[in-house]
Amino acid sequence: DYIHSKGLLFGIYSSSGEKTCKKYPGSWQHEFLDAALFSSWNIDFLKLDCCFQDNIKDRATAYITWSKALSIQNHSILFSCDTDELLLNENNLEFPFQWAPEYCNMARIWGDIDDEWESTLSISDRATNIYYASQPGYWNDLDILTVGLGKQTIDEYTAQFSLWAIISSPLIAGNDLRIMKKEIANILTNKEVIAINQDKLGRSGNMFQRAFDGSYEIWAKPIHYENMPHFYDQNHTLRFSPLPFHAVVLLNRLNITINITFEFNQLFGNNLSPHQPTPTWTVFIRDLWLHRDLGEFVDTWTAINVSAHGVRMITVLLHNATHSHR
Repeated sequence: DYIHSKGLLFGIYSSSGEKTCKKYPGSWQHEFLDAALFSSWNIDFLKLDCCFQDNIKDRATAYITWSKALSIQNHSILFSCDTDELLLNENNLEFPFQWAPEYCNMARIWGDIDDEWESTLSISDRATNIYYASQPGYWNDLDILTVGLGKQTIDEYTAQFSLWAIISSPLIAGNDLRIMKKEIANILTNKEVIAINQDKLGRSGNMFQRAFDGSYEIWAKPIHYENMPHFYDQNHTLRFSPLPFHAVVLLNRLNITINITFEFNQLFGNNLSPHQPTPTWTVFIRDLWLHRDLGEFVDTWTAINVSAHGVRMITVLLHNATHSHR
């Protein structure tokens, strides 16, 4: 009650095994008892780890049992599954993305995150393979943010927050809020970036372009837009209706500053038939970290001087797609 009186939500941690990772009592074979207890405490969030449970099949069974136990409680509890230990079994029925969306509200997609740039990249790389699983009611969990823990640069933390936002991962700060520097607070409280993460269309972003040399990536997430445009050919026949509004992250994986060129046809032209001529794409761009409208651009836009391990995060709104015989 005290926590709720402060306008906060109450989360708790446990494990599906006999012990937690720190060797406190776990919940194995006591799922319904523990669920009832947590509900009586009015907790809002349960993160369930899977330590001290060596049998892979038992781990999957435990999460399903916990889901059933939570579903009969009077108090709604958001259920976070820590399935990363199961991910080595992609060819087995216990592979979590065959069942996690049905039983969990969120589930880890990879191992524990470290406060290192390579850890951010390894997790985002993993997300490209299972982005399809995210949907309203279930979200791929890239793990707790390391923004502000101190071992990375501001550019690297900005990149991590941008990737987590566009992939629709839950945004859970892992730093000490009592000693947070202003530049870290500016990252964690960017309302425009958070709005992308929380967009009501409920889609996960995904990488749609990577440089041949691996130097950069471009990610996109479709965003809800009230007025869906329709584009017609010269005979006034409807040709296609692309999702017109996207958030886009241009990610520099290198440790040097580079330019990144975004070709709009790579994003908007994916539902054109092979026989249709490529349109001229006109889009309006806004920078979400600069909080600035950049203007209207045709066919391409180049992000100049993207810092080492940095990003540019923008929204692109399709204004027009005119017929062309290029």
